[in-house]
Amino acid sequence: MILYLFALVLLALLLAMAMPVAMKRHSIRWVFTGMILSFLGVVLPIFVFVMSGFLLPEWKGACPHGWIDCFIVGKLALTPMVLVAAAAWYRIEVLGITGPPPRWIVVSMVLGAVTADICLVFGLCSIGFSWWMVVPGYVAVWYSVRALQLVVTSEVGLAYCFGWLAGSLPFWLISGVWSKVTYESLPDKVPNGCFIVTAAGRGHRKCVGPFFEVEHNGRQLEANRQLLRFWYLEERWRKVSPRSHCQFRRVYNQFGPVLAARIKSPWLADATYMALKPAEYFAVLATGITRPDPMLPGRGKQKTV
Repeated sequence: MILYLFALVLLALLLAMAMPVAMKRHSIRWVFTGMILSFLGVVLPIFVFVMSGFLLPEWKGACPHGWIDCFIVGKLALTPMVLVAAAAWYRIEVLGITGPPPRWIVVSMVLGAVTADICLVFGLCSIGFSWWMVVPGYVAVWYSVRALQLVVTSEVGLAYCFGWLAGSLPFWLISGVWSKVTYESLPDKVPNGCFIVTAAGRGHRKCVGPFFEVEHNGRQLEANRQLLRFWYLEERWRKVSPRSHCQFRRVYNQFGPVLAARIKSPWLADATYMALKPAEYFAVLATGITRPDPMLPGRGKQKTV
């Protein structure tokens, strides 16, 4: 229901953004063209800009560049500039401009290009090359090319643009402070929450057991064989490919608790446990686990309970 509502709101927003240009050009074709352009140049970039804040590293050890890696959240202080730049982009690319562009459009596009370029460089250095970087990539190129064209062809000089860039420094300072505060709030040790697998372990004990008393992260816990195998897979994954593991944990830490909260009954937990069996067998193959018991390296003494 929520997804349908979200889709309807998105469709209505894109339609509202496309109708002015369609009426201006007296062409139904521009309804679809305007919707596509509005989605690619305004809605999707803003969505990715905001949602990327949920890719915050899960602990300080996942920040090889220190507080700078938390700029993924601190950059949200640049939201006013991003919104103004998106409005300028919409005015140029969707509605169109006849004659010399207003100064606010030129300045906004320059600010948007600088912001997009810096966010792209940060993303490539912290997250690396991934599908998530496709949108920041084309946005940075599009904004930069258009901003350069406007500066060259318009009467607005570079000195005027540099003045506005200097005026944007408070936003960048706030983003830096925000990044540092966010970094200090991260835990010193890596959290190893397996939310969905843990929730699946709350099924009927005859189905999801046996259970073992284990020491994990300095605590005495009760875990079944499936959970132990996933723990071991994650340990190996973190050692072999820390970057890809970090990307996975960033996403999983946001959606895992939400999905786990929906597993409320023992029967649903049993079904989830069985649904995770293929992934569990993959973990066994990927890590080379050969023993049927969950006495895995690094877990300390285990005792069946």
